[in-house]
Order: sequence, then structure tokens, then C-alpha cells
Amino acid sequence: MKKPFDKIKLSQLYALCNTLSESNIRKVNYIKEKYSENALWFNETLSLLEDLKLVRTESGELVLSKTFFSTDNRLRDFKQKFLPVLFAANGEVYEQIKEFLLNFRLEGEEITFKATPSEKIKFSDVRNILLELEFIKTNSKGNYIVNSNYIDTFFRQFNKRKISIEIFKRTQAEKDEIGLKAEKAIIEYEIKRLTNIPFHPSEIEHTSQANVLAGYDIKSFENFLDRKSKKIERYIEVKAVPINDYHFFWSRNEIEAAKICGEKYFLYLLPLKTTNIFDFEKLRIINNPFRNVYSNLIEWHKEEECISFTLKPAKSL
Repeated sequence: MKKPFDKIKLSQLYALCNTLSESNIRKVNYIKEKYSENALWFNETLSLLEDLKLVRTESGELVLSKTFFSTDNRLRDFKQKFLPVLFAANGEVYEQIKEFLLNFRLEGEEITFKATPSEKIKFSDVRNILLELEFIKTNSKGNYIVNSNYIDTFFRQFNKRKISIEIFKRTQAEKDEIGLKAEKAIIEYEIKRLTNIPFHPSEIEHTSQANVLAGYDIKSFENFLDRKSKKIERYIEVKAVPINDYHFFWSRNEIEAAKICGEKYFLYLLPLKTTNIFDFEKLRIINNPFRNVYSNLIEWHKEEECISFTLKPAKSL
């Protein structure tokens, strides 16, 4: 039976996506001819894109996913866009990736797979694409290691293994520390952003340090005054996020605060490049995130990972 990653290379996926992006004619035969000038295995490559729902065929013409394709597709940007699509897949794509990743184990600070020669042959197709996407790498012993930038992604997608309470506590403490550093970095960002109104840096409130139930982390201001020359408050929730997919957790309390505050509430998604280094060039500032994130299922994928239950009072007879 054909497997989704048979004969697949990242260069082929990149070539086909670029061919599709740059062409005004999307007839299958025409795209195949243009693609075949630079790459091999058109049918297999197209089949994977169809499995990932990035492309569909209608009456001999290819229809593209508007949220994925763009005219400016540098290889680095393509990798960052393609990886979350791959992990969101269902069916055979999901099963083949899962079968490979379930062999990984946590050893010290690394998540590693010590593959036997037969396992290296068995998983070569999916292994190669994940190596090219830099999700995994090899060490000097030939073992496969999950890239440290994607450890959260790994546990989020394939967390059916045991982790000790010590590792969990240490990981949670590291996340809390990164979150606090992200908030402090955003406070500095806000001080630099506010150039058009008179204010003192101490007026920017680090709310989360005084009230963890406020539903936001920082109270800042708009960079302009209202009609009465008064400052307009801006309520900011800061999330340190992976650079590849901007994944974050949003508590019910924060969501309710966003709903109540509406246009005055802002979500600051600050990507983490490496440990303690943030990528401000890719900072995403989202106004009214209740409308533009929580209620926007076209651009954002929402998954309920924790649901609260309370026992109902017994009915009196």
C-alpha cells in the first residue's frame, strides 16, 4: 500500500508550491509540465498536498488553500508554515508520523530515538522529511533528536508517554520564567512605543505581578489621547510562543477579560527564538482577540485541552 511520504522530499514540496503560487494557469497537466522542469515525482508530491488539504482538484484544475499559499515563499518561511500543517493532518499522514515519533524517549534534557538499522530503513521516508524540516536532527552517535525549538510541539502532538513529576515541575518552572521575561520585554517595548503622549514609565502597570486573576498581564496606553486629553488604557495579555506556529494557551479568565474589554484588549504573541531570546520582528499584536482569535476559526485552530466539571446538586425528592 502506498504511504504518504513515499518518494517525498522537501525540495519537491517547495518546488510544487512555488509553481502553483507563481502560475495563473492551474490546469493539472500544465502545472505538471512546469513542475517537471525542476523536480521529480509530481503525482506523489501532489497527492501529499491533497492529503494535507492544501490543494484540491476540481474539473482538471488545482484549487489552492488561500491561507497557506503566498507569492513570497522563501524556504525558511515555507518550512515554518509547512510543519504545523503537517502535524495538523489526519489519516495516513498522521498515523505515519505518530508511528515514528512514538519511538522517542526523554533522556536527560533530550528527546531521542536510538533507531536500529532495520528501524532506520523502515522509517526513512518520514524521517527524511522531518530532518529537512529541522524538526529532528542527528547526533554524533547517529541517534535522532527532537530539535529543542520544537519540544513543545512534540509533547502537544504525541504526549502518550510518561513524564516524571520532577521533569514536569522543572518544565513548568522554565515556562513561567520565560513568560515573566516576555512580560518584562513587552513593558520595555511599550515604553519605546509610546512617543506621542506624556507619560512616566512607572505608569505602565505590570498587573500580573499584583493580581494573577486580572485576566491580562500589563496595563498600558494608546499612543494618542482622547477628546478630553486623557490617556486611553490598553490591556495587554502577553504570550511567549513558538516561532513556527504561534501556539498558546488561553485561560477562561483571560478570554472573559478579552470579551469584556473588547477593543481595549490586546494579545501580544512574542515568538521565542532560542532560550531567553525573543524575536520582536515577528511579534504579533492582535486587537480585540476575542473577535479576531477566539471567534475567528478561519485563521485560528481552537482545541479544548482542559475542560472543567462540577458535580450538580442532587435533586430533592
